[in-house]
Amino acid sequence: MVPQLNSGSKRGYVVYIILVTCLVFLMFQLANDKGKRVGISDTGSYLVSSPIMNISVSDDVVSDTSENEMSTLTNPDQQFESKDKPSSSHSEQILIKKNLMFIKTHKCGTSTLVDVFYLRGVRKKLNFVMIPYTHQLHSLTRHLLPPRPGSVYNMQCQHGTFQPDAEHTIMPKETSLYSTIVRSPVSQFKSAFSFFGAEGKMQKKYGHLSIDALIGHYLDEYPEPTENKASAGRILNSVAVDLGWNTFNRRNLGQTLQEKINAFIEHLDQEMDFVMITDRMNESLILLKEYLGWNMTDIVYLNRMVSSKPKVTMSEETKARILQYQVIDAQIFDQFNKTFELHLDRVGREKVASQVKEFEEMRESFENKCFNKDKTINGPYKSISWEISEYGRNTNVACTFLQTRDVTLTNVITQLQLSQDYTVPIEGQKGPLLMRDIVSKIQRDYDNNEDPV
Repeated sequence: MVPQLNSGSKRGYVVYIILVTCLVFLMFQLANDKGKRVGISDTGSYLVSSPIMNISVSDDVVSDTSENEMSTLTNPDQQFESKDKPSSSHSEQILIKKNLMFIKTHKCGTSTLVDVFYLRGVRKKLNFVMIPYTHQLHSLTRHLLPPRPGSVYNMQCQHGTFQPDAEHTIMPKETSLYSTIVRSPVSQFKSAFSFFGAEGKMQKKYGHLSIDALIGHYLDEYPEPTENKASAGRILNSVAVDLGWNTFNRRNLGQTLQEKINAFIEHLDQEMDFVMITDRMNESLILLKEYLGWNMTDIVYLNRMVSSKPKVTMSEETKARILQYQVIDAQIFDQFNKTFELHLDRVGREKVASQVKEFEEMRESFENKCFNKDKTINGPYKSISWEISEYGRNTNVACTFLQTRDVTLTNVITQLQLSQDYTVPIEGQKGPLLMRDIVSKIQRDYDNNEDPV
């Protein structure tokens, strides 16, 4: 039986309920404000504010198909196999994401990066987003190579236009670091101008003129950017195209070019967790390592393709004209060159500088052992490379792996993901047949805790 309350008791009871409700609400607000002060985001991207390096890891972010690194990552003093230690510079807490969604942009040094990513995938038996035996990721909605049974995709790193809606389903942002790489628009244009045959085409039409004259003739074939439009394709503004500009542009009809560029950059800034800079490659790799919880040995690369053409210098007038036509790429580069500085602050400038120095020494030592640098061989696309050493062929086959073209390694990764063990030769593909023992040795070394570098 519920006791009856007189009017005075009722008023007192109501006041009591109101006071308790206000107290609970106040406590909730204080807790919420504290969460905001340490930078806890809805998606768990970063945990910010600590003056020292302190890696925070959640169970759903850490899990992958091969191992759980919780014990390593929760102790910052044991995070890296090499001498990666927290420095005295201020850095923020970082929530590590274990999977990587990387958009490969043309002529930004991405072939070298993909070899690095593939090597880690081979070592840890990771799952890649790709179309079987195909170097280009044309579509994310069909014909994808499935991940191994009972597992998820761990990495995407092939050429393909950024498709955010599809990406979010395949590589959830909560557990995947969204990244890409951009390059100084002048040097990126020059590389694309040569690589995609425009330079040779201009030479056939106008003769062997100076680089300034050849680029001038090439740009003459395209309309100058206007208030509402700029050329975008395989050479001009190609980074923007790789990052989804054409689709974004069609969805934003009626705006001026500058308004579209501003909106596109804002869109990319929201989508990308970290954008690397080709012109600052080693710093970029150190930062990437921090955000993924990798070891320093996971990011070591080899310079496997070097142009055999002598370097030429462009005039300042030609550079200015390139920037005029590369208006979309130029603004994308400027934006992410600025945000790069924020990432250095987040991880800690002193920490990054120290690790870059160590990394450069490690990489040079490794490269000197992998190659006979007094002997060169001809490579694809009119390039030259050093001859692989006996050490690179037999003792440490990671050297051979990192020197192999990523187009060939795509076939290797396909076979690994299909069979879960690289024992079946790929018929008609001479390169991958030679990779079988290399892949097996890399995996054995990893299983035996032997460092690849």
